[in-house]
Amino acid sequence: MSINAVDSKKLVEALLGDLRLLSQEAKKKQNHVKEAAETGVVRIRNISTASVGDTVLITNLRAACTELLHPLVLACETRHTRLVQIALQGIQRLVQHRILSGVNEMNRLSKKNLLFQNGATIVTNELWALVEAECEELRVLQTVPPLVSSELVVTGNTLAKCIVMCFRLHFAKDPIVINAASAAVRQLVSTVFERVIQEDGIFSSELTVVNPSGGRPSPRAAPPTLRPCAADAYMLFKDLCLLINGEAPIWLVGIQEMTRTLGLELLESLLKGYPSVFIRYFQHTEFADLLKDDVCPLIIRLFSPNVKAMHISSQHPSSRTSNASISHYPPTISHERQSFPISMRLVRIVTLIVQFYQNILHTECEIFISTLLKFVDGDRKGWQRPLALESLHRIVASPELVKWMTESFDCRPNSTHVLEQVATGLSTVVQQCLVCTTFSSDQENELERSQEDGGPGFLTEGLWVPFVDKLTAKKALLLDSLDRMDAVAIPDGYVISRCCVALCDLAQSVYMSIDKLCNPDENESGSSEARLEIAKIAYANSQPSILAAIGSLLAASTDEMVSDHLFVCLTTLIRAGCRVGADADLHRSVYVLAIMSLPSPSYLTQFAGISPPSPVSKREVPISEQVFDLEAWPSTAQVTATGPPCPCPVVSTELWNKQVLLTSKNLKAAQSFIGSVTSHMEELKDLWYLCMATCEHLSWLLAMRPTQIGQFERETRDDHSNGPTVVTNAALKDIGILSSTMDKVAPAIAALPDESFLSVIDALIRLSDESLAVAATGRESSLFPLAVLYRVCSLSLTRIDVFWTKTANHFIKVCNHTSVSMRDWAAVALTSLAKHAIKSKTSMDAKSQQEMIISSLLALCSIPHIQVRRRQLDCVMSLMQTDGSFLLSTSWPNVIQIISAIIDNDTGCELSLVRQGYLGLRLVSSDFLQSIPFDCISGLVEAISRYSKQNTDQNISLSALTLLVKINFSLSFSSQIFQWTISDFVYRKMEAVGNDASEAVWMVLYTCLSESCVDSRFAVRKSACQTLLPTVTAHGHALRSAAWHNVIWQIMIPLLDKVRSQTRCASTEKSNGRAYNASFQEILNRNNGLKRVFTLCLLYQKSSIRKENHFLLSMILELSGKHSLDTLTGQLAMKMRNCLCQLFVTLNVNSHEKSNGSESTIDVVAPELPQAQWVESWKVWLRISRGLARQGCAAMASSVNAETKSTSSTPRMNSSTSSLASLAPGVYVPGPSHLTAILHIFPPLFDKVAKSITIDDLKYESLPAVLESMMNVPIPSEQAPFVLPSSSTHLTPTQEALLEAVKIVFVECTISGTSLRSAIPDQIRLLLKFASMATQRISPNKVAPGGQKSYRDYALTTIVPFSEYSLRIAIEFFTSTSQYPDVANSLIAIDIIKFLGEPLYMKYTCISPTTWKLAASSLMSVLRTSIPYARQNPEVFRSLWSTICDTMERWLFTPNKSTRLAADERKRDELMECQAVEIIRSEMLAYASRLPQEDVQRLISLLHRGSISQIDSTDVLASDSHTQRNELAKACFDALLMSTDGAQADPEEEEGRGILGNVAVTSLLQRCTQVMSDFCKDWSAAGDLRLPRSRILEIISALQAVDSLIARLARDPRMTDLYSQLISLFPAVVDVMPCCHADAQLEQQLIKTIKSYQTLFLLQNIPQV
Repeated sequence: MSINAVDSKKLVEALLGDLRLLSQEAKKKQNHVKEAAETGVVRIRNISTASVGDTVLITNLRAACTELLHPLVLACETRHTRLVQIALQGIQRLVQHRILSGVNEMNRLSKKNLLFQNGATIVTNELWALVEAECEELRVLQTVPPLVSSELVVTGNTLAKCIVMCFRLHFAKDPIVINAASAAVRQLVSTVFERVIQEDGIFSSELTVVNPSGGRPSPRAAPPTLRPCAADAYMLFKDLCLLINGEAPIWLVGIQEMTRTLGLELLESLLKGYPSVFIRYFQHTEFADLLKDDVCPLIIRLFSPNVKAMHISSQHPSSRTSNASISHYPPTISHERQSFPISMRLVRIVTLIVQFYQNILHTECEIFISTLLKFVDGDRKGWQRPLALESLHRIVASPELVKWMTESFDCRPNSTHVLEQVATGLSTVVQQCLVCTTFSSDQENELERSQEDGGPGFLTEGLWVPFVDKLTAKKALLLDSLDRMDAVAIPDGYVISRCCVALCDLAQSVYMSIDKLCNPDENESGSSEARLEIAKIAYANSQPSILAAIGSLLAASTDEMVSDHLFVCLTTLIRAGCRVGADADLHRSVYVLAIMSLPSPSYLTQFAGISPPSPVSKREVPISEQVFDLEAWPSTAQVTATGPPCPCPVVSTELWNKQVLLTSKNLKAAQSFIGSVTSHMEELKDLWYLCMATCEHLSWLLAMRPTQIGQFERETRDDHSNGPTVVTNAALKDIGILSSTMDKVAPAIAALPDESFLSVIDALIRLSDESLAVAATGRESSLFPLAVLYRVCSLSLTRIDVFWTKTANHFIKVCNHTSVSMRDWAAVALTSLAKHAIKSKTSMDAKSQQEMIISSLLALCSIPHIQVRRRQLDCVMSLMQTDGSFLLSTSWPNVIQIISAIIDNDTGCELSLVRQGYLGLRLVSSDFLQSIPFDCISGLVEAISRYSKQNTDQNISLSALTLLVKINFSLSFSSQIFQWTISDFVYRKMEAVGNDASEAVWMVLYTCLSESCVDSRFAVRKSACQTLLPTVTAHGHALRSAAWHNVIWQIMIPLLDKVRSQTRCASTEKSNGRAYNASFQEILNRNNGLKRVFTLCLLYQKSSIRKENHFLLSMILELSGKHSLDTLTGQLAMKMRNCLCQLFVTLNVNSHEKSNGSESTIDVVAPELPQAQWVESWKVWLRISRGLARQGCAAMASSVNAETKSTSSTPRMNSSTSSLASLAPGVYVPGPSHLTAILHIFPPLFDKVAKSITIDDLKYESLPAVLESMMNVPIPSEQAPFVLPSSSTHLTPTQEALLEAVKIVFVECTISGTSLRSAIPDQIRLLLKFASMATQRISPNKVAPGGQKSYRDYALTTIVPFSEYSLRIAIEFFTSTSQYPDVANSLIAIDIIKFLGEPLYMKYTCISPTTWKLAASSLMSVLRTSIPYARQNPEVFRSLWSTICDTMERWLFTPNKSTRLAADERKRDELMECQAVEIIRSEMLAYASRLPQEDVQRLISLLHRGSISQIDSTDVLASDSHTQRNELAKACFDALLMSTDGAQADPEEEEGRGILGNVAVTSLLQRCTQVMSDFCKDWSAAGDLRLPRSRILEIISALQAVDSLIARLARDPRMTDLYSQLISLFPAVVDVMPCCHADAQLEQQLIKTIKSYQTLFLLQNIPQV
């Protein structure tokens, strides 16, 4: 510790002041003291003057320590009060500033240190002399503690001497000195042990230890293994034990007397404050031996009975007061009073040993705990039992000690079960305290006493015990009475109150120890099974005793707060039992809490038939005997409810009317019980029935009735109602809390795993069955099981596959019960669950889930009760209205069956159900008709028919017939949709159904209508007759011949027989007999028109009613062959073509069905057509199509001629359309719809004849020519406004049909193994014809069809999309089939390239700019595809190369320019041209040897031409001209440059590479010469104007090309022509030198090029020119 400058200066001044004062006081009588003081003053001044710095000053003061002490010691020796005070003050200053000590390390000893130690010894001896002289004892006590606490100056015997001084002063006469000495003793003892801790902390470092000067005798010294500080502590502790035991000390020599209480307090403070000194085996095993050998035997000996009579003052055999020790206390003090301070302190020490040293003192701790348990025996009176209980309370409140007791004793087979003994001891005390030991039978006095007392307590038979509150393990009444010689007055009820709190803390400690064992720390060892076994033993040994005591306390408790603490303890036991899985013990705990929640302990046995758990062992007391009967005790708890118990079928019915009482204590217990159940639902296992039964009885006794959603609330009754249960207003708050707590039971059950969940479901169903049995007797039964079951299921809908079958069957069973309330509850529960479960997300597939739910609803149809059926219908209606879209096709049959089942076999039912069911049918028919599967249509029709035949409501019967009419229309419309297309009015794709299924529905419909036709009610009969025959007439096309046979013979004929028989049997009244004939004849007379019959036959000839498929086809073919189509009316022609189209499709579908093996859907009446007839149909189609096209073109031509003659004097616009008014009468002009209709026949027809026709039918002269002519048919002006292109393809229907026909032919031609592959080029040529329509020149006078807009706009919207789409298809066809030899050898590629040259030449003059761009991309695709194949067959494709050259020349150098393009658009167009140049370079010039020489030369010329700038060289301002194509020029130049080296490294290409290289070099050098010459001229002519950047880049490229050529010549000097040309070019290069200053980059490139000529001039082998 360092001393700062201020402290050092103050120290010097204080020492000088003390010495001066000492000199003044001693100048009269003590001259030697005066001289010494003056010498000290001089010495201090000299030291202060000579010391430079505070550190040096302190060091010099410490060096002169003996000299400074000399005058002070002399002053003390005088025994003069004033001088002694001044001297001791100076000594205290030296000690305080550590002048007596200057070394901090124990093992560094020197002479100065010896002097320091001698100085401390001198001070100690002088202080001892003062004590002997009884001079300034208080000042001495103020000096000794700082002297000892100042580092390690005082050790060994000197330390012992200081401690002895304090002990002696403790017995001084002055009370102030006694108190100060007591504090000093405690401080010194603590300081000694603190030195040990300090010594252990810095053991690795060096310590300054000053050994005692006189040494210690070796027999009486500390063990040699201890270090100095530890040795001092060892000797001190051992002497304390000797002094307490009444023996002479070894180290503390000189102690004459010491009270045992002080010694025990010092012992306790050391054990409590410094447990690490005793527990560290690796450092201080000697201290642990002290505990075992000295402390524990001492405590045991002091606990013995003969010690109590010993005198507690004399502690030393040589004490000066040993002979008169008895006289120290008055004769009136009893041994009991004398033993309390000793016993209290012994118990405190025992508690500390058990708390801190149980791991090293196992046996001793067991003895101590057993001793404490003996103190709590029943014969112990006064303070001994409470004192022991306080100690035990502190022990059991520690979870670690509970765990230690279990592991150390209870888990060992041959060991004493300490934990069990402690729990049993506490429980025994409780039982003893609750037993009345007096013989007074006046229980009313005790009750009055408890009421007058007004405080908490326990009331039993003839006994009132108050409860002392605010007791804790740390707060003790007796253990904390250290300042008392007598025990304080023990309040009444202190023992049972302490036991009550101790038991609660023990239960909590057991739970915490179990929790720690089940969830160990990372540092703990041992397997999980072993730890769990320890936890089980801890619970099993403590739970029975705790449970018995808690039960008794709860039964006797009269205070809510006390009861709440006990309930918490009980729930803690349950929580602990759930944690370890102690089933039997857990059952007892749960049972106790359950009976506490009910009116009496025998309630469950008496009124619920649930017997208490049997004891596990014979020694264990049964539950019925552990908990007292509350009915025999006086109770102060407030009554909250009264009424009969919940009826149970297993008990006598006489007990159902017995009145029971519920108190506020029961409600508190119920809250704890339900809270425990919800918290530990999963661990309860087999106790679920007990828990659910308890909850059921609680809800019944408190009148808590379940709501419709399964929650609980108190039943509200009128004030004048005489209900069976009466609930007081004081209980309303608790009931509200209890109901909210009970509502948590269902969520807790829903959170269980599947196995446990099903067990709880079984328990609830068992309770529900008991309620059903009660309800069967006519008594009101509990709805608790049904409510909880519904609530649990509604919260567990995600796993309905686990519980649905079991719970649904139970609900269905309850729905069929005789009790109205039970039926209604079950129906509501089942239907509500069904509504919520239908779309809940589960692990089941949707089909199985819906089938399971709907089938449960369907099972309710067998229940005859109206309220159940109403709930069923409400559920079905809700499902359709809210979740109808979620219902699958498999669910609709059950839904329809549920609605249909409302009408029973007697055609009668409750009116409201009929109306509600009919609303359901209307909803199905209006909103879900197209959602339900086709198989359900029959069931729907039958269901509607049942409602039409019911006699409850005639309006519904008539409305049902109207509903059948609507279904007729839907069926007739849907029957076609099922076969052909997607329904527009349901927006979804319907599954295809066969004819059998469709006809079955029609048969059901006709049958139902025929049955209604003979109904007994006239209105129904008339409506049915007015519906049946029009339906048959209007929708007969849906039936085949076999079905018609059934209609006639199974429906119509029997109906006529019924009408005839009923007419004959009917009465003569108008309302009966005439009604049948009148209504039926009226319907017959309405449909006998010949015209209508003919129309129906014409429209529905495709049906097989008269087997006329062959006939219809033959008729059409004959009509087409013998007569011209122009003789037919347009309407008839259209009908014939539509009929033919439908016929072809029908026959084609039948054929496919037959080929696929679908025998059930094949029309057995109409066999498949022979192939010859299909071929003939193909020829007829070609003839009709060709005739239509020819007739249309001729009609339009004649119209144009007629108009020309009539208006010869007026100029007429060139138009492709004309008015139909100018045509000759009878001339038929086919329009676009006619052409589209005939084209729609092509796909099914071609599908049948594709394998039978020849290749000639697909050549261009045949089918392609027909399609081309149909495209050329002009559109009449009257029909033009109605010909609209599609929004998706931008094509007209006729154009789409044409392209579809071409695609179908192409697909057939590409099939593997077909013989039609050679027709692919003809199809491509047809598409090119279509594409050429976009390249036609538009005449200024040409108008569009209809004359509503310009022809250009018409072409952009109608012609151009068709042409471009045709071109895309053609290119796609070619690229996908170019590998076929038939296609490649047909030279179709040449035709395509020639065709593409036209739009590329027209370029910006095309109708649409997208046309030539499409042509450009198509050209590149064709070139990439065809050129590789052409190189392999050069002889076949010899004309291809010239065609490519022509097309490229027309494209790259077309005169058709555009001056309106933006710069970026020109760049994009130029980029396409560059891509074409790149293809030429990579695909053609790279393989020049395989190409004709003249074509190669032509390509080089094209590149040379393209590399030349297109602008006027004399116009310096034309840099932004639209004719400038820098990128193209650069691409051509680069292609020329790359071609100079050839393109192949193959030796076979050597000759060709040389030819191409020479040609390219010549062209390149010419280009370079021209560029340099033009640049020099333009530079000179420009003057001060700067040439465009493009010109500079151009000449730089030319110079770079020269560099490349020189480098090539250097590699191959044999090129003589190149050498001469480069030499000839040198002057042109030199001419550029004056112009090079225009640009730095140009200058650098020119320098590089001139340097390259050095390589050329230095060639060793100069080529011979």
